[in-house]
Amino acid sequence: MTEQETTERRRLPSRAYAVGSLAMFAQGLYSPFLNSYMVDLGASLSEIGAFRSMGNVAPTILQPVWGSVSDKTGHTKAFVAFGTVSGLFTVFLFLFAATPLDMIVLYGIQSILLSIQIPTWLSLVGSLIDEENRGIELGKLGMATNIMSLLATLFSGFIAAFPILVPFLRASLGWLGSILFPSVEVWKQVYYLPFYLTAITGIIASLLSIGIQTRNDSSGVPREFPPVLRLLSEPSEFRKLCFVATFFSFAMSMAWPFWIIVQRQWLNNTLLEIAIASAIMTLTTVIFTIPLGRFSDRVGRKPLIFLGRFTLFVVPIMYAFAFTTISIYVANAIAGFSVAATTNANTAYIYDIAPAEERGAHLSVYNTFTGIVMLLGSLVAGILGDFIAISIGVYLAVFTMLVVSGLLRFISSFLYLLLDEPREYSSDVWTEIRAFFLGRQVNRGL
Repeated sequence: MTEQETTERRRLPSRAYAVGSLAMFAQGLYSPFLNSYMVDLGASLSEIGAFRSMGNVAPTILQPVWGSVSDKTGHTKAFVAFGTVSGLFTVFLFLFAATPLDMIVLYGIQSILLSIQIPTWLSLVGSLIDEENRGIELGKLGMATNIMSLLATLFSGFIAAFPILVPFLRASLGWLGSILFPSVEVWKQVYYLPFYLTAITGIIASLLSIGIQTRNDSSGVPREFPPVLRLLSEPSEFRKLCFVATFFSFAMSMAWPFWIIVQRQWLNNTLLEIAIASAIMTLTTVIFTIPLGRFSDRVGRKPLIFLGRFTLFVVPIMYAFAFTTISIYVANAIAGFSVAATTNANTAYIYDIAPAEERGAHLSVYNTFTGIVMLLGSLVAGILGDFIAISIGVYLAVFTMLVVSGLLRFISSFLYLLLDEPREYSSDVWTEIRAFFLGRQVNRGL
């Protein structure tokens, strides 16, 4: 590889940024309001827990298949395009769910379709960046995509305050309006445009993904089907990561069914306030994603993963004691910092420990493994919440489950200290802290 080719590999192509940004824009349009939609459908704590569980396991259960087949065939872009358009277009069908059970089933179908895109997109991105720049490149991509998600969420929250827009558009376009904007129940009008625009954005992102320029594999080695079952059966850093993630993922997902109860029933938040809370989390992620991505390239992935996981214990505790919407905003800001610290570092860590030809398999197996654990966490928490609510009431049941989740997050976060870095880095956390506070130059080997 020439010096010019090496330089080119250091940066993602602009089309990759466009596809990632549009996909996250679509996610930002609808995802912050799904739990609220379930509440408006009349879902119980158990049904909300089952819904969150479906959202955890359905996107991950078939990821090893998609990741493995895409690794074997090399047609990663085709998987990305199909998963994007089918998964995001199905969101529009949510408007026709009549019961919580209907929504759970539709969400499962949508999540399975979207799961085709998740590991194949990460594998595609991983093939376009170099090892020494993974933290900063993923940080840049994360910043761009999260900005689009932030804008989409604020836009959705704003247009949700004007449910008259859909009937107006339907009437203005005459017979064409009834085709483009099928009628739904009146109360669903506030969700109509966010779900509708998600489908449109998915189509555009899918078409753009086909044009991403990839590099041919010049190794001459035929691709074999990745040993998916071996990844969790043989001792390795990857298996250790999955083991550690088991405990934290369960603790983390226990709180998820109860966020919306605090927002909608305790604090009576509007959809716009829910959108603002989500936007604050995304904005915080955007602010910290590049600095923390660059930091992980200097000091390693492990410190950032631990930092992000450790700070997350504060979030359910703050929700449990929330008496004003401001508390929710602060909690979501902390969550955004955690996401910025953990997500890219975790992905980069898997890139670091996985062979290049098996990145899709490693990413998908990890997502499936943790997704199943999160399924159990949300489902158990929802059922347990309904059960104890019989004797102590819904308020105390929600409060108890949030506090338990916070305590378990705190304890299980320390397990991430068991991870080992696959290579040495130019600096360490304490050197960087001394350099920052003492205001002196430190040789980082850059």
